[in-house]
Amino acid sequence: MSFLSKEYLGLEIKRSFKGNMIWSFSLGLSLLLIVAIYPMVEDMMTALTEMLEYLESQNSPFIAMMEQFGGIPTNAMEYFATEGAMFMQLLGGIYAAIIGFGAINKDEKERTAEVLYVLPISRSKLLTSKILSIAFNLFIFTIIQIGLIEIGFLAVAPDTDHSLILSFGLFDYMMFLMIAYMSLGLAMFMKPNQSSLIAIAIPFPFYIMTVIASATNNDILKALKYASPFTFTEPVGWLKSDHVFELANFLIFTGFTLIILIASYLRYKKRQII
Repeated sequence: MSFLSKEYLGLEIKRSFKGNMIWSFSLGLSLLLIVAIYPMVEDMMTALTEMLEYLESQNSPFIAMMEQFGGIPTNAMEYFATEGAMFMQLLGGIYAAIIGFGAINKDEKERTAEVLYVLPISRSKLLTSKILSIAFNLFIFTIIQIGLIEIGFLAVAPDTDHSLILSFGLFDYMMFLMIAYMSLGLAMFMKPNQSSLIAIAIPFPFYIMTVIASATNNDILKALKYASPFTFTEPVGWLKSDHVFELANFLIFTGFTLIILIASYLRYKKRQII
């Protein structure tokens, strides 16, 4: 017995294709531009390094603050980590939240849920199809981002360790999935016809928590990193050779996401459209 509706899965992918391409190429081309201008800002980075060396000789506290955010980039990879990867994660997280929330909310706002719920397809199959559609769309989205980023690096810094970019993209994809499925769960437990902008409330606080945890020496605030899925893909740390993978954070949010998906299946069977 099939656990999904292939016809409905195809319909979901088709109806979201245009929006997915717009988001994918809008962000991807912006990231390509950020990488492409690296040669133009390289001299600026050298000048900033000299200034920081002077401040360090004066024991300026500004140096410690800069180091918390990765310091001044010394190569193309570090430059991308501070200027492009953070941008990619925040906007990618927002997009993931919107499509996760919209997977449930869109049908109800457009009144197509009334038709879906009377079709000879179980709600479990409908929800599985939506979940797989989200995974497919975010996979295409991530592939386009990484592909355009790679084009930029091949043009301006061909000696870059491309395996780092690919692994970063893989775990970014997992993080996007977590945010999307959390947003889907949020939509499931809210009243129908809510604005998809509500979903933005998920990635923003998570992102801010990761930034705070990365920028402080306070042990209590540092613990915030375990409360955000952005932590295990934190770009400044990930794209450097001394990166230590935050396994605990990854396992926490993998488990949390699975719990949300199970709860969503139970809720969707009883969900009313009015």
